[in-house]
Amino acid sequence: MMVALFMKTSDIRRVNDKQLALSTLGALPDTASLHDIREELEILESIKEGQQAAREGRTKTQEEVEQLFGSWNSK
Repeated sequence: MMVALFMKTSDIRRVNDKQLALSTLGALPDTASLHDIREELEILESIKEGQQAAREGRTKTQEEVEQLFGSWNSK
């Protein structure tokens, strides 16, 4: 995952989406495929969505997550 190589997640929300996409494209090697590019942009989008959810309080505690995964495991 290239995202972690050039930008901290705290920096992601400080730039607009176009700047973020351009930075991402610039950090990828010249040999990056369209699949690689799409994957990087999807990762960035997920990070931004997660940050927004956290700011809005839409998060779960560690215990809630463990219970959720435990219920998936038992089915």
